[in-house]
Amino acid sequence: MNWDATAAIAEILAAIGVVISLFYLGRQIRAQNRESRLAAMHEISEAFRDSYGQFRDGELAEIMVRGNVDFKSLTDVEKVRLFATLNPLLKVFEEAFWQFSQDRFDEELWLPMVSQFSFFLGSPTVTQAWEQRRSHYNANFQKFVDGLDKQEYKIH
Repeated sequence: MNWDATAAIAEILAAIGVVISLFYLGRQIRAQNRESRLAAMHEISEAFRDSYGQFRDGELAEIMVRGNVDFKSLTDVEKVRLFATLNPLLKVFEEAFWQFSQDRFDEELWLPMVSQFSFFLGSPTVTQAWEQRRSHYNANFQKFVDGLDKQEYKIH
């Protein structure tokens, strides 16, 4: 048996093994990236539901409604409570914006979220909170929010 031919065959088989391994690794990386992206979208959706769900509290809902009618009529304690509730919700939108800008958030989920966000920003209370706290957010997110067409906020 020719040892040179055997060595050449072994090198070819090794090269084929490397190519197969790289192909497999590429598939695994794509699958992992997809799972990571789906997890990020799920976390943001869950955080949004949790943050928005705080308004099920009757007293907090009442503060929001009264603030929409006359923000200045709210006590300082009510404003603090409202801002403490709105800040996490705005942070969820900021995180979604960042994830979308990094191509980690599907447009199919992002566009309805933007629509809901522009409706949410149409609330006089949220507008007031944004104006007073906008410096707490990323500059690109500030530009995005300021450029949104706010929808009319209606409860009914």
